[in-house]
Amino acid sequence: MTSTATQGTSTRLADATAQAQPSPALGGVLEALEHAPRYRDWIFAAAAPHLGNRVLEVGAGTGTLTACVTGRERVLAVEVEPGYADSLRRRFALHPNVEVLEASATDGERLTQAVGGRIDSAMTFNVLEHIPDDRAVLEAIHDALPSGGRLACFVPAFPSLFGSMDTALGHVRRYTKRELCAKMQAAGLSIVEARYMNLLGYFLWFVNGRILQSSGVAGGTLSIRVHDRLILPATRVLERRWRPPFGQSLLVVGERQD
Repeated sequence: MTSTATQGTSTRLADATAQAQPSPALGGVLEALEHAPRYRDWIFAAAAPHLGNRVLEVGAGTGTLTACVTGRERVLAVEVEPGYADSLRRRFALHPNVEVLEASATDGERLTQAVGGRIDSAMTFNVLEHIPDDRAVLEAIHDALPSGGRLACFVPAFPSLFGSMDTALGHVRRYTKRELCAKMQAAGLSIVEARYMNLLGYFLWFVNGRILQSSGVAGGTLSIRVHDRLILPATRVLERRWRPPFGQSLLVVGERQD
């Protein structure tokens, strides 16, 4: 990749990522997820086989998933929100292999130096649904990947579930498998895997967001902890043996082939 092409890729990545803006409810969810280690480990385990030793994470938030890759050779955690970026730097200050990049549309030179040619895989968890121009993000990640590099993309599933919780979290969409696969293919990524996850979560989200019209999880952090400790382990065992036809979330893995 030439320096000009790399600079264009980096600028597109910055522009696309900069469209994601945090909401107060999102901050609460990110904090609550720190109390759900089994859930974090479960969704990361689904993506892990597709990640290499030099990982780009787009939309690192507070670092819940970043913490799962600190043992890799290099981690580039891209985060647009200044407060989260500062938190990431403090959290991973003792990990010299983790670089935190506060990406915006104005730091194309820094992105060029940070991204260009020095990653072998990418991941993004619950980020793409916040960004109006999700195609631009996928194209930028594709361009940043080497040939054979994979992107693991985890997003909320099913537009029919879209409700008050999605609005409070700043979501602009939920995805079907067909939609996300088509967008990733349009960005130049060949589909390696696509599957729905968290069957029970589908019904819980429907109750909270569509029936109760809640802006957050009923029961708050305590409810999340109980679910993580008592219910999630059974869900993980079940879905290891049987892939559900629908679920709260969707994982799609794409590979750059050229």
